[in-house]
Amino acid sequence: MIKWLTFFARFYSPFKFIAFIKSAGKKIRFLPRLMMLYYCIKDQDTPAFVRLVLMGAAGYTILPFDLIPDIVPGIGWLDDAAVIAAALSFAGTYIKPEHKEKVRKLFPLAKL
Repeated sequence: MIKWLTFFARFYSPFKFIAFIKSAGKKIRFLPRLMMLYYCIKDQDTPAFVRLVLMGAAGYTILPFDLIPDIVPGIGWLDDAAVIAAALSFAGTYIKPEHKEKVRKLFPLAKL
């Protein structure tokens, strides 16, 4: 899975990520967790390999046509949610309390 995610890192860019958040952000429930990945990617203390995997997860999420296309009603976001969950699990200890705090400021009611 890690090789697969690193492949999708090429589709990640900060600009594409922000554009995706603006266009689809209100539709997806896993946005707080996706933002946690974003803050971990931006953190210079995060090892390069971990950042690459997280960028792959974010890149996969940005793509509208993936394993289950996002346009499929009701289930189009399930694969994206699974990829984000796997990336968070992989990142583990590199997700810092300060990343979670930034997300809590944006999404005070979110379960992290």
